[in-house]
Amino acid sequence: MNKNTAESEDRLLLSKAYDVIEQADRYRRPSFSSFLNEHESLYLKNHLSYKEDILFYGGYENAVRVMLGAGASTEDFPITALSFTYREEFDLRHKDFLGSLMAAGLSRDAVGDILTSKGRTVVFVRQEIAPFILSEISKIGRVGVKISVCDTSDLPLTDDAEYLTFTLSSLRLDTFVSAVTHLSRDKAARLIKSDMVMLDHVTENSVSKLLTEGDSVTIRKYGKYVFTEDLGFSKKGKLKIKVKHFR
Repeated sequence: MNKNTAESEDRLLLSKAYDVIEQADRYRRPSFSSFLNEHESLYLKNHLSYKEDILFYGGYENAVRVMLGAGASTEDFPITALSFTYREEFDLRHKDFLGSLMAAGLSRDAVGDILTSKGRTVVFVRQEIAPFILSEISKIGRVGVKISVCDTSDLPLTDDAEYLTFTLSSLRLDTFVSAVTHLSRDKAARLIKSDMVMLDHVTENSVSKLLTEGDSVTIRKYGKYVFTEDLGFSKKGKLKIKVKHFR
């Protein structure tokens, strides 16, 4: 996605958000967007000039994918939490659930967070598509699942992430991307220049951009990586860092 396309999509997103706000005001009832990804919600929080009586919520506290609601409380949001249970020996991941739901014809913006754990996963979806999932989906990949509506008082502690340690020559973005993807620096640079990399949910094209602790790097087709801790220098004088990888 080039810069002009990204800017055009952001303008369209902002226009749709104002439509949600206008509908709530005109009809005097709550109005909602579809699920937003991290970049979209951050963009709207930074660019909406009208910030009163709007709320971002994804079905539970600290959700990553959220909806924009106007004239609404958290109880009004049209979000249903679905619990998928299956045998623990099957190591189902975020991508398995997302792939099966998309293959069933659902759009990405109809699905919120997917919280995985051993034998149980909770998926947040738009309320109107929950009946379809309950009646039409019985497998994730080749694994049989039982699906039911659940509340959010007992959410799984997701294990769909891992902590990794890397040794880098510098904290440049291309060096970081090269390390976590196991690609050469040249190939990592091409990913960055091709708008395949987001830094803190915004597309970043500078290969020499320096990272700091807490930065989030999302690489298309590879996942999301958070630079969680600077571990100092190795005996050979290289930087050691800890990274959380969301698979």
